[in-house]
Amino acid sequence: MPARPPRPAPLPPPDEPGDADAAAFGAALRAIRARRGLRQQELAAAAGLSPAQLSLFESGARLPAVRTLRRLAAALDTTLDALFADGGAEPAAPAAAATPAEAGVLPGMQDLFRTPEEALFAPLAAEGVVRTTRRDAYAGRLPAEEDVRRLERRILDYRRLETICGAFRQAAIPLSLPFREDAEGAEMLAGRVRESLGLGDSILHDYVSVLENHGVRVVFLPLSAGVESLSFHDARSDSAFIAVDDSRTAEKQLFRMAVELAWLYLFARNGRRAVPEAAEANRRFANLFAACFLLPRSAVLSAAASLGAGRGDWTYRLVLRVKRHFGASAEAFAYRLLELGLLSDAELSAILAEIRRHYAAHRNREPGEALPPLVRNGRLADLVERARGIPGAADEAAAIARRAGVPL
Repeated sequence: MPARPPRPAPLPPPDEPGDADAAAFGAALRAIRARRGLRQQELAAAAGLSPAQLSLFESGARLPAVRTLRRLAAALDTTLDALFADGGAEPAAPAAAATPAEAGVLPGMQDLFRTPEEALFAPLAAEGVVRTTRRDAYAGRLPAEEDVRRLERRILDYRRLETICGAFRQAAIPLSLPFREDAEGAEMLAGRVRESLGLGDSILHDYVSVLENHGVRVVFLPLSAGVESLSFHDARSDSAFIAVDDSRTAEKQLFRMAVELAWLYLFARNGRRAVPEAAEANRRFANLFAACFLLPRSAVLSAAASLGAGRGDWTYRLVLRVKRHFGASAEAFAYRLLELGLLSDAELSAILAEIRRHYAAHRNREPGEALPPLVRNGRLADLVERARGIPGAADEAAAIARRAGVPL
């Protein structure tokens, strides 16, 4: 009679008394909780634990069961591997290649060799949120540090609310698509992105809700002078954040949102690494994509045909009347007419001169009938309201609402 195979050792019961592994886990858990800015009571509530249980885990007295580990990882928006890594090390966002100064540098000293720009955004990058807009995209200016810290807090609060609510976070549109970096490539990419958003050639003014419903979060907050918008790839959920200066006109904000979409695709095209600096072609491409996205070729041609308007027929006043149907600025609409062969260079120059005279006389207000203000931070407010109804999360949701200026 064949010998029986040895009986496997019994699995340990859940929440066994701790050992060296439990101590390492507790230290990692504390480190990640501290980075998230959470108190023990807040994390315990989000993970469905009592504060006493969480205290045992953080002290290394006990090691959680697998089901508890999963709840903790979800509440902290991290991975199981990070909960057992030394110091709670988490997956880093894709980094740019090391500079010669960084090569061979002792661990922990790389910060000494970062550029001021890299250092400014390093805390967000450590959270897996990688900036896609390059410095040359905003006229060489860097945002003020206080603005970046405010933006960092807003992004982390947003992700925290999604964790509390169990909200789906991955982008529902592809954030990586092949394209050529020329006028035809911008037209084709804009068409594919509109198609993935379910827009086709339809024209609407509420692109904010459309983007947020597809996993691209749009946040409005004050940004430094000269910085109209920024975009970031969220590596942990393969989604994105677009930050827009809340002092701009609605037309400018819509255009900047579209520009930042282009930077997200340029970033992906570069292997999800920083797009090279001082690339004038990238900036031109992003602006061209934005015009194609907001002003689809067939829609603009149809509007012109319905008026019988071709070269020689477009006046400043006619541009102001027609552009309002698209939610675009007069300047963006005039340039689009030029690209589509509906305007001559001389006509464009005359119309732009009128637009700039209006800007100078009216403190950069949009000429013609202006769009109403965009709905700002709508999904964030929705998440706050949802979180307030979750047991144990009301106080944290209220604190996030106060920081974001969301009325309760």
